[in-house]
Amino acid sequence: MTPRPARRRPLLLALAALSVGAALLLAQAESPAPTAQPLPANASLVARGRIEPEGRVIALHGPFRGVLGRVLVQEGQDVAAGQIVALLDTHAVAEAQVEAARARLALAQAEEAQVAAPAKPGVILAQRALVRAREAELTLARQEHARIATLRATSIATQATLEQRQAELDRAEAALRQAEAELRALSEVREEDRRAAAARSAVQRAALAEAEAELARASIRAPFAGTVLALLRRGGESIGDEGILQMAALDRLVVVAEVEEADAPRIVPGQAARIAGRVLAAPVEGRVDSVGRLVLRQRRTSSDVLVGRDARIVEVTIRPLGPLPPVVGAEVEVRFPLAPARP
Repeated sequence: MTPRPARRRPLLLALAALSVGAALLLAQAESPAPTAQPLPANASLVARGRIEPEGRVIALHGPFRGVLGRVLVQEGQDVAAGQIVALLDTHAVAEAQVEAARARLALAQAEEAQVAAPAKPGVILAQRALVRAREAELTLARQEHARIATLRATSIATQATLEQRQAELDRAEAALRQAEAELRALSEVREEDRRAAAARSAVQRAALAEAEAELARASIRAPFAGTVLALLRRGGESIGDEGILQMAALDRLVVVAEVEEADAPRIVPGQAARIAGRVLAAPVEGRVDSVGRLVLRQRRTSSDVLVGRDARIVEVTIRPLGPLPPVVGAEVEVRFPLAPARP
């Protein structure tokens, strides 16, 4: 029995489709590859950017989990390099410890000077007079001892009297030696006493340095001259990861453009750029200062410039050739003219 025509139809359709596909593949293989079209003369690359200080915005920190005592500045205030902008709650105690350490050091230094200084002239004169008195007493004791010794030889004086005079002579000699020693002590300083006094002063100087370091840690200073942009903590609050305040130097502003990862190789230092935006009264010309070497993930809310584009970007810094408004973070549009490809 011969097959029905209806059963052959699917097989014929499949063979026809395969023939058409093969013909298309053969035509594509024989056709020449498309050539890259040169850029038009007015081609440009557009990226979103933001106004930033040249040194970027920094956050001043203190001891983690420390407690802030007082903030001494306000938002928008200009501060000098090294100026104290905030105090921790430990500042008052640290200041008192410094004063106490200074007083102890002053006392130790006074004692060191007292050890090294000679005695007062009046005291030395009095001691010399005492030495002369002891010398006179010794002379008298010697004379009395000699007289009793002569009487003892003739048996007029007893042995007990002679021994008593000998004891008086010994006491007179000892008193003279003591007075002379005290006179020398008034005009000389023992090296051991000098070293001990110097060591006490050194210990107090180290204690003062430690107290001053604690006081410095309780004072938050501006690392450079700039403007306070935002206060992140108030007095009595604990210091967290974000810090105490944000500041920046607004006298040197740049624009940071966020260029797509794929377009970054087309930007080079020195390339011209045009900056425009709602915060600018007129577009500002600029030059590319540097091209970032790190691919970042875009975290800011998308704008019209980057709608539908890749979120992976490279930051390009543009140095403006004109003034920019001191509005940190203000969004601008950056247009990079691209040179047409050479034939």
